[in-house]
Amino acid sequence: MRLTQALARIVPAQRAQGIPQEGVDPRLERSVLGDRVEQRAAHAPALRSLSRKNEGDHSRPPGGSHMEVTSNGALGYAQRVSGAETGYMETAQNNSAHEAATRLGQLKPLLTADPGNDRLARECIELALQAGDFGFVIERADKTLAASPSDPQALFDRASALMGACDYRDAIVSLRAVLERVPDAAAAQFNLGLCHYCLSEYPQARRPLEAAHAAGDASAGLLRVLVSTLHHLGEIDEAVKLCDENAPAAESDGALAGVYALAYLDANRADAAARWAATALRSNPDSLDGLVVQGTLSTARMDLGRARAAFERALQLAPSTGRAWIGLGMLALLANDPRNAITLIERGLQSMPAHVGSWHALGWAHLVSNDLDAAEAVFGRAMELDRNFAESHGALASIAALRGRRAEAQRAIDVALRLDPKCLGAQFARSVLTRSAGDSSNAERIIQTALAELRASSGGVLGKLMERATRH
Repeated sequence: MRLTQALARIVPAQRAQGIPQEGVDPRLERSVLGDRVEQRAAHAPALRSLSRKNEGDHSRPPGGSHMEVTSNGALGYAQRVSGAETGYMETAQNNSAHEAATRLGQLKPLLTADPGNDRLARECIELALQAGDFGFVIERADKTLAASPSDPQALFDRASALMGACDYRDAIVSLRAVLERVPDAAAAQFNLGLCHYCLSEYPQARRPLEAAHAAGDASAGLLRVLVSTLHHLGEIDEAVKLCDENAPAAESDGALAGVYALAYLDANRADAAARWAATALRSNPDSLDGLVVQGTLSTARMDLGRARAAFERALQLAPSTGRAWIGLGMLALLANDPRNAITLIERGLQSMPAHVGSWHALGWAHLVSNDLDAAEAVFGRAMELDRNFAESHGALASIAALRGRRAEAQRAIDVALRLDPKCLGAQFARSVLTRSAGDSSNAERIIQTALAELRASSGGVLGKLMERATRH
């Protein structure tokens, strides 16, 4: 088998494990898989609110609070918690907040004159949340709680204000108190899950989000956070099942379409990923998820100019987007610039250190640079993250074969092929062993020949190799 054939798909799309998007951007834009804290904004929804029903509706839960799931608007205070889409959406959000602040300023004197007016107080609280006047909301809630410590509405209002101020930990305390009082409050379940999500506590986020969904919330906002949470947890099959079952919701919601695109990308469903990335970018040309998926798929098609433009735009919007850095690193590797590739990929790994495929990309970049020590260390790190990934065993088998450690290489090949009979790293390692059979005196020549052949094939072998790496 020729080396180029063996390597045609060598760095695969292993299921993303904790990897939608990343870093720490002022907008808290956290959405592409891979980076830990930064881009969640692109797919985060409006907070749910516990609001008063019409006066004619007397179906009160215990305690007298009226609770229903509503939205404070697609551009309301909730997106300050989890981030907002860029461009025109930010402008619309700012306008909405300004209008709310103006109206609140008009109503506050009336509330001071009539402090017992519950309907007026409710309107002021909703306006304050939209306007970002979180101190006002907390002050009102604390006054109510001083007289009635278990009042669910006041607890919920306090939690909403704390979320608006990005104090998710204290918000969780208040939301749990709400759920102790009203266990079936889907709004509180949603916001509890969102708080844990914004703290990157995905296992804790999953249960309340699933509870809200089971209670009937199939909104785009809930789906955005729940699909992303499952993706972060590496539950790709469950994530795409949710996408399949709720396709219509993403047709009119660009942020949700971007989350779907990324999930389908990591599920190796390129056609679906392309479809939803296009939907996301039609809705918002600066969709981070859409740009990253577009860049990744363009790299696979060897449309390198379009890929570079997508990755660079993503980094302009959110400089800690790990997948974009890694995408640029792969483009550098395809351009036969492994040193620059290593620098770029390492930059991306700072914000997505659990992304096994990116460690593989880095390992092959070191291998192409003829730095077997560094490559072996990097593939070892990938092995620590997922010992059941065949390509990690195959990559280490390749290193052992190139170093002439035949028995060790064969053992690793056997493990890799048991895990995946099509493991490409194992096929590459076999080709090296076959090439070196009976010729232990020319180890250096064998290594240089193999690496030269790999470097020369950058337009095909490395393209497929790097395309698969981004999805593991």
